[in-house]
Amino acid sequence: MKKIASLLILLLACTLACGCGKPEAPPKMVPSFALKGSWYDIGRQTAYYYPGSIIKGAVIFRLFLGVSAQEARQYYAEIESFVPEDIRQQIQGIADGLSQYWHVPAGLARDMALIWNLGIEVNSKKKMVTVGCTAFAFNSPEGALLAHNTDNRPGTGGMGTAFYYQPTNGDNHFLSFFAPGFVGVGLGMNNKGLALTYNVGRPNKDARTGLPGIFMAQQVMAKCSTVAEAVAMFKNHLARGGHYAHGGLNFLLVDYKDSSMARVQLCSGDIKVTYGSQIQPGVQFEGTANHFDDDFAPLTAADMKDPHNISSKARYKRLMELAPTFAKYDLAACWSILNDREGGEPTGNTICRRCDIAETTMTNIFTKDTAWYTLGVPCDYLARYGAPRQIPALAPQTSVTGRVTARGAALEKAQVELASLTDSDIKMDTYSAPDGSYVFYNMPQGIYRLTVKKLLHIGKTAEITCGKTIPQKADFDLLY
Repeated sequence: MKKIASLLILLLACTLACGCGKPEAPPKMVPSFALKGSWYDIGRQTAYYYPGSIIKGAVIFRLFLGVSAQEARQYYAEIESFVPEDIRQQIQGIADGLSQYWHVPAGLARDMALIWNLGIEVNSKKKMVTVGCTAFAFNSPEGALLAHNTDNRPGTGGMGTAFYYQPTNGDNHFLSFFAPGFVGVGLGMNNKGLALTYNVGRPNKDARTGLPGIFMAQQVMAKCSTVAEAVAMFKNHLARGGHYAHGGLNFLLVDYKDSSMARVQLCSGDIKVTYGSQIQPGVQFEGTANHFDDDFAPLTAADMKDPHNISSKARYKRLMELAPTFAKYDLAACWSILNDREGGEPTGNTICRRCDIAETTMTNIFTKDTAWYTLGVPCDYLARYGAPRQIPALAPQTSVTGRVTARGAALEKAQVELASLTDSDIKMDTYSAPDGSYVFYNMPQGIYRLTVKKLLHIGKTAEITCGKTIPQKADFDLLY
């Protein structure tokens, strides 16, 4: 029976994976969700609300990118002694959540959690190139800004979720934009005012099996309050005899309390840190594409022929050309850079990218209290929707909440859909929790239709009006 169940789950996930092609238009917004409790509880909650994303991601890595469960298990075994306890608990929580809530066999659930979280590193070990990104930071009289273009393979699909992590063990609370089920952090900001972005780094001059850098980035968000503390955490891992994984890393860090910044370049066994430079009187700047500094890990002549590295060099050159040219370093300046196509259409070598090997899938700007973003290639998004989205960086705004029951008893895993009646581009869905409660965060003002349904139950709908600050409440009691 277990084998049959496993096969059915894989077939379902493959069906989901077939929908990962390029959408006709970028979605208008990503879901926002708050995860609360111990790190183990946070892992279980992730599996409860996002099983399809985790299963689909694991199957894509397994069937289409060639990452086996054995490879993922072996990689984890080699780094386990250096994996922070928070990360271990979160991964186990994801596995147990898939098993408990969605009846995935325990061993398969554990394998899926490991494949999803270590697949990138397993493939980096096989010398498979990961698509790169562009990031920069400014500190000027207008304040500190941290900006990033995320680039992925064309047709990757799925822009992730804005997760608000709210651990109850005393760790920092933080916002993280990432695909559900990834325990690392690639784009985030915590409640101490520390933000970071992650880029692939090349070449990793001493590549070996080690801790994924995004795992350490999660620890930075959860434990650190300043740039100095974050840099020390990255260094201390190496000082304790640890290594970072096969994929090299470029992190940018900004502390909004004092507007300090740093770029952290990481190879498996080495680190370089720079703290920005003055590009105009009173304006500090730091930026990165994907290649490392020549005095840290230079590209070889062969490396320079790789289209990914050609792109990185071209994007960094353009970034350095644009950075000193603005009269005012504000949001408009950042969007101008992130949307730059050098006067033409996006290519593989422009900061705003689109080509056969890479395209921009998300664009972010962090200010001291707000996270701004667009989805897909930013010029397409802005042409369609007119303006970027913004959400609070420090805590989510509850928009709609309620409870689903069936003849008065709590009904779990009912599908709750929220569709705007004033903007057809806005649709969200979630599940009711084990106690029947549900919540939607960060929804724009407007009139919405709520629909609640579950197999073998008669569904219900209601219309509500979302305001700017006061949450709307809508309870549903379903009949069989």
